[in-house]
Amino acid sequence: MACSETVTQVSLDSLDRSIELLTSVDAADAPFLSCYLDLETGAEACREFLASEAEFIKSGLGDIAQLDFDEAYQRLQEQFDGVCREGIRGVALFTRSMMGGRFSEVIPSMLPFRNQLSFYRVPDIRPLLSLRDAYEEHYLLWAASDGVELLRIEGGDVQTLAWVAEKRVEWHAANQKSLLSRKRPLKSGRQFGGFALQTFSRVLKSAGRLKLVLAGDRDRLEKLRQWLPRHLLKAVSQTVTVSPFLDRGRALRQIIDHSAAGCRAAVDLFTKSCLQVPLVRRRCVTGPSSTLEAIESQVLDTLLITSNTTPTLINSTQSSVLASVDKESGQATLINRGRYWDPGIELSRLACQQGIKILVSNTRELFRQGGVGGLLSDATNVAVMPRPNASVATERVA
Repeated sequence: MACSETVTQVSLDSLDRSIELLTSVDAADAPFLSCYLDLETGAEACREFLASEAEFIKSGLGDIAQLDFDEAYQRLQEQFDGVCREGIRGVALFTRSMMGGRFSEVIPSMLPFRNQLSFYRVPDIRPLLSLRDAYEEHYLLWAASDGVELLRIEGGDVQTLAWVAEKRVEWHAANQKSLLSRKRPLKSGRQFGGFALQTFSRVLKSAGRLKLVLAGDRDRLEKLRQWLPRHLLKAVSQTVTVSPFLDRGRALRQIIDHSAAGCRAAVDLFTKSCLQVPLVRRRCVTGPSSTLEAIESQVLDTLLITSNTTPTLINSTQSSVLASVDKESGQATLINRGRYWDPGIELSRLACQQGIKILVSNTRELFRQGGVGGLLSDATNVAVMPRPNASVATERVA
């Protein structure tokens, strides 16, 4: 086995830097094109999707906006043609015309995106925020046919930390340990499990907050569970069944996909608990109006958003809309223009600027609340939050 390998060149740090750049760029008269593509469908399918979506978007634009769109779209096509697709499964592209201050950014991904194209005053970063959750560091203990391997996975980097050949793994050691011996502390620094288990335990000792994924076929997964000491079993967040007949690359991809799906499931479970569990609901706000008020008041701990939200037409005769909040002074910058306002895009941008944790979840419960909600800080008195006017989508959860 190789000592290390890279699935894609994207790291968690580089993804964070890209998100920070996209949330800090100023809005201008010319909107942004935000594009997310699933490269596994093939280049031709991606081009067909872009052509179809571009035609649909242009049909609703005025003459000047069409000029801005055409320039940004041409640049986006050039970006896509120049993407090196080897080793990546998705790509995010962002462009803006010269009228708004020319801008372009390309972000490769180890996971495929759902195909999406939007034309809006600021970039839509929600798929990147969802990707960031899947990029968090975790450790993989993989029992393959030739041995047991410990890998560290972060972003697109997959690095082998330790490997022990099958013949040196003392699977029988688990059967020699009684239930009493598992609970009893070891004397003189002795460790159960022999050389292999001591090797992995030594490496994981420096891992800090440990998220461990177990992988292998069904028989080997059961052996791993019996073999691991109690403190490592407590750190197991997921198990992945992998066919022993898969080659290494395909098996790693399956494990990474399963881990990403597990991250999304955990986010969905947390979102449901926020909206359904009575003790947690008291700390929640839902709907664009209440969530915007919480961000403006700097009392929001976690923003919950769906990947799609319904834009609202803001007329020039209506009240102004929050554009940004200064971190130190808390002073708000307002916009007052006749344009569409997308709460998911706008609030995720504001939350990033304030350093608020953001979770993207497409649960039915969150969609029913307008696709936007949030968890207030512990010390926040929820009674001071305003109750929005006559709309289920903006109703505060009491």
